[in-house]
Amino acid sequence: MTAALWLSIAACGAIVSTTAVSTAFWAFMVFVPLVNIIAIPSLIGSVLLLVHSLPFAAYLLLAQTDAPKHKGSLFLPFSPSRHLGVLVAVSSYLRAVVTLAPKFALIAFGTAWKLWRAPLRGDVYQLPELAKGGWWWERYASFGIQYQDPRQPGGAYKLDIFRAQPSDWHSTPALSPDSTSPPSSPRSNTSFVTLPDVDPGSRADLNEFPQHIWSEVPMGSPMEEESSDLRPVVVFLYDVGMMGPIRPRRWMFGLTGLLFAQQGYVGVVPDITTYPTGQMEDMVADVRAALAWVNKEIRNYGGDPSRIYLCGHGLGAHLGMYTITQDVVVHSRDQVELHNAAVGWAGMGCTKGPVTSAGRDIPNGVRALRVYGQEIELPPVKGVILLSPVADVIKQVRHEAKCWLEHVSPLRRSLGSSQTRCMRHSLGHILFAAKDIVDADLLPHSALILHGKRNQLVPEWQGTWLAELLRGFDFHVTLRTYARLGHFDVVTNLMAGFESRSTAFLLEEIRSFIECSD
Repeated sequence: MTAALWLSIAACGAIVSTTAVSTAFWAFMVFVPLVNIIAIPSLIGSVLLLVHSLPFAAYLLLAQTDAPKHKGSLFLPFSPSRHLGVLVAVSSYLRAVVTLAPKFALIAFGTAWKLWRAPLRGDVYQLPELAKGGWWWERYASFGIQYQDPRQPGGAYKLDIFRAQPSDWHSTPALSPDSTSPPSSPRSNTSFVTLPDVDPGSRADLNEFPQHIWSEVPMGSPMEEESSDLRPVVVFLYDVGMMGPIRPRRWMFGLTGLLFAQQGYVGVVPDITTYPTGQMEDMVADVRAALAWVNKEIRNYGGDPSRIYLCGHGLGAHLGMYTITQDVVVHSRDQVELHNAAVGWAGMGCTKGPVTSAGRDIPNGVRALRVYGQEIELPPVKGVILLSPVADVIKQVRHEAKCWLEHVSPLRRSLGSSQTRCMRHSLGHILFAAKDIVDADLLPHSALILHGKRNQLVPEWQGTWLAELLRGFDFHVTLRTYARLGHFDVVTNLMAGFESRSTAFLLEEIRSFIECSD
C-alpha cells in the first residue's frame, strides 16, 4: 500500500514538472520572434557601421589635405563601390601591418644580436677613425648623419650609412626545397634552364650564367679584383608614395642597407620628405642634397664617389630617376636655346660665321621645366636600379582611380593637384617630350629594372614601358620580371633576415649589373 502511494505521488510530480517545463519553453518561444526582430537588424546595422567606418576613417586620416574644392570642408566617401574598394585596401593594409610588424621586430632584434656577438674582423676593410673605439654598431653602420640643413619643420635631413663588410661575410640565400632545383651538373645537360622565380619567358644561358648561385659558395665581393679599398655605393630611396597612416622612414629600411653592405657595397639610406610635409619640389631637393653629400663625404666611410648607384622602389624609383632626368633635360634645353639664339643671330646677319644647322623646337612643357634645388650640384650617377618603378604618373593615377584609391594615395597630391603639374613631374612625360633635345651623354648609360608580375599597385607595364623608353636614349637596360613577387615583395626580399628563394636571383642581377657598369 505504501509503495503504491509513493508511486502515485512520483507520477503526479513528474506530470507537474513536465507541464512546468513545457510551459516555460513555450513562454520563451513566444519571445523569440521579438528577439529576432531586435537582434537581426542590430547585427546588420553593426556590420554596415563597421563597413562604413573603415573607409570613413581612411578618408579622415589620409584624404583631407588638398581635397577637391567642391567637396566642402569635410571630404568623405558615400559611393558603395568606392566603400568596397577602400575597404578591401584597408583590410589588406591592416593584414600586412599585423603580419609584418612582429616579424620585422623579431628579425631586427635577432640581426642586432647576431652582429653584436660577431667578432671584429677588420683584416679586409680597415675601419675609419670615427668607427674605432665607439659603440659596437659603429663597426657596421653610422646612424642619423645630417646631410643638409633643415629647410622646414618635419623635413628630411638625415641618413644612415652601412659599411661594406668583408667578403667572407657575404652569403647568398639557398633555394628552398620546394623550388625548382637546378641539375647538379648543369653544364653537362641542356645549355638552357628556366629560372624558377623569373618570368618563364626569360631564359639564361648556363654557360655564361655565374655558377655560384647554384652552389653553397658565398657570393664574393662585386669588385674583388680591384686593388682599391673603396667600394661601390648604393643609395636606396624608399617608396615615398606608400599609402597608410604609417609614413615610410629611413629606419624601416635599415635591413636593406645592411643587405647591400653584406654584398660588399656601401649602403646609404637617406630620409626623404613625404607628403603632406612636402611635395615633389622638396623630394627632389632632398635627393640632390643626399647625392651631393655622398659624393663629398662617402670616402670617409669606405665608399667610392665615382661609383654611385641610385636604387629606388616604387615612387622612390621614379623620384631618383626623375631627379637625374630633370637636371639633364634642363641643361640640354639651355644648350639648345643658346644654339637657337646663335642660329637666329646668324640668320639675321648679326654674325660673320655661317649658319651651320637649324634651330630645334623646344616643347612648351620643357620650356617651363626648372631644376629644384639647383643651388646643389648633382654628382654623376654610374647607374640606376629601379624596383617596381612608376614611369607614367597620369596612367598610374588612373590605375589608382580604377581601384578607388586616388584620394587616399599621396601620388596625385604630392606631384601636383593639376594634370599639368603631374605631367611636368612625370618621368615618362618629360623624357618623351625632350627626346629630340636631350644630350644622352649626360644620362647614366645603364639601368636595371626589377618588377613583379603579381604587383597590383604598380602594374608590370610601367617597368616595361620605361625600359623601352630608356632604350631610345642608348641606355643599356636590363628588365627582369618575377612571377611570384608583388609590389612590396621586391624590396622585402632585399632585407637582411627576410631572404627567400627569390633573393639570390635579385642579388645576382644587382651584382652583375654593378660589375658590368664598372
